Amino acid sequence: MMDRSKRGSKPQHGKEGESVEAGLETTPAPAAGVTSAVPAAEAAPPRATSRAEELLARGDYVGAIEQYNAVLGSNPEDVEALLGLGTAYLAQGQYDPAERELRRALRVAPNRVDVHYQLGLTLFRRGNYAAAAGQLRRVVELDPDHASAHIFLGEALNHTGDGEAAIEALETAIRLQPESGKAFYALGIAYDRKGQPERAAEMYRRSREVGGR
Repeated sequence: MMDRSKRGSKPQHGKEGESVEAGLETTPAPAAGVTSAVPAAEAAPPRATSRAEELLARGDYVGAIEQYNAVLGSNPEDVEALLGLGTAYLAQGQYDPAERELRRALRVAPNRVDVHYQLGLTLFRRGNYAAAAGQLRRVVELDPDHASAHIFLGEALNHTGDGEAAIEALETAIRLQPESGKAFYALGIAYDRKGQPERAAEMYRRSREVGGR
C-alpha cells in the first residue's frame, strides 16, 4: 500500500504543476491484456458560482446577480455567492444591497479578508468613512500585506481627520506598492492637512512621476 505519510501537502497558494514528491510510491501499470480494476479519477465538479464569476469578470453585472441569486436559492449561506453578489451590486453603485449581502457573508465567514475588504469599499463609496476604516483595519490585521486596503484605509482616515493614522497607513501602502500614485497623492493630502506643505508637494510630485492618482 502507498505510505500516505509521505504525501506532501500542497500549500494553498503553491505553484501549479508541481511534480509529485520524489520517492512517492505509485500504482504499477496493469499487465498487457489486463484491465485495471481501479477507476480513473473523476474531474472535480465545477463550483456552483463558476458561471456567475465568469459573468462578473466580463462586467455583466445583471447576469452575475441573477446567477448568484440562483445559487443562493438552493444554499442561502454560500459565502462565495454572497460575496460575489455584494461585489456585483457594488460595481453597479447599488450600495444598499451590496452592504446587505456583504454583511450576510460576514456572518457566515467572519474572518474572510475579501469580505471585509469589499464591505470596507462599499462603506467608503457611501461616504461612511469611519465604518469603512473599521472594516479596512480588520483587513490589514488579517493580511498586513494588503496594499489596497492600506491605501483605502489611509484615504478613509484622511476624511475622518485622523492624520497621523492616515500617514502611517499610506506609508505602509507605499512600502508594499511603491509605484502607487494613488497612495502618494493621498499621503500628500494627509501632509497638507497637517500643515506640512513642502512634504505634501513632494508627495504630489512623486504621485505624478509614478502615474498620477
